[in-house]
Amino acid sequence: MTKSTRGFLFVWGWPIVLGVLSVFGLMAALLGTGGWHWASWAALALLLAVIVRYWAFPRRMGGAREFLS
Repeated sequence: MTKSTRGFLFVWGWPIVLGVLSVFGLMAALLGTGGWHWASWAALALLLAVIVRYWAFPRRMGGAREFLS
């Protein structure tokens, strides 16, 4: 893995995962029945939990050393 690829994944890795999870949750709710509704509920609840966690307990923004270590 090159340095630019590692930098890209470091910055955009989790936002991409959360975006895919939200699209999955919405599409499963719209197109599926039965178990798909439960999967949709779980995916969207996980997203809500991540939002509440970072809203209620934001990270302190330290210096550059915090991000590099």
